[in-house]
Amino acid sequence: MRYHRHMKKYLNVALVTIIFIAISFGLYINVKKQSEVDRTRLPDKVALNRLFQRWVANLRKKGLVIEGDEFKLKEDNEIYNTTWMTISSIDNPGKKAEFDATLASHSETPGVVFAPSNTLFIDFRNKPRDNVFANQVRLYGLKEDKIIDARILDCSVRANCYFDRAYFLDNDVFVITEFSRNISKKDETVSICPATQSCTYTVKLHLVDLMHNKRYVYESKPFDIILSDWIPNL
Repeated sequence: MRYHRHMKKYLNVALVTIIFIAISFGLYINVKKQSEVDRTRLPDKVALNRLFQRWVANLRKKGLVIEGDEFKLKEDNEIYNTTWMTISSIDNPGKKAEFDATLASHSETPGVVFAPSNTLFIDFRNKPRDNVFANQVRLYGLKEDKIIDARILDCSVRANCYFDRAYFLDNDVFVITEFSRNISKKDETVSICPATQSCTYTVKLHLVDLMHNKRYVYESKPFDIILSDWIPNL
């Protein structure tokens, strides 16, 4: 009898242990799946940011409704490309004066935004400037003791791309929004649709993290607009 009681107690303990493990494993799988789902969505640090919310409100007021929860992660990649970037020490002769002059010449320039540190800026003007093409974004500034000058982002001219906003979330993370046709950047067979005609576009939101050398690209749902009519309102 004593043997049976011990066996029954052992089986009960084993059964409870198995149930606990099963529940824990199920919770782990659910959390893991939830994490994977959340990763495809726009991070709260962007979606809840006042500058993003102001951008959304401005578009809505003009008749284009784009919400933060409709953006989905399209790709992520590294940002630094040695072909498009120069790095120099601020201690090199003449570099400090050149650095100060470059910052001063871009101060209060429309299409140029500075990091909170005021030692780094993004130039997203849609026109050629300083050896940067109209479809490229320039990053310039100081990281530690190094001056970085990089064409950090480009977009497809064939897709009528247009950078409309940029802002820093902190000294290392910033956002750039791009209107462009929803065609593949590599597809050169797609017919041209002039910006003066109604074409199908999406907004690509580029979230750049300098600290981790990453760029995340989130894309909105497609919509039809005449881009040339919209540009003055963006």
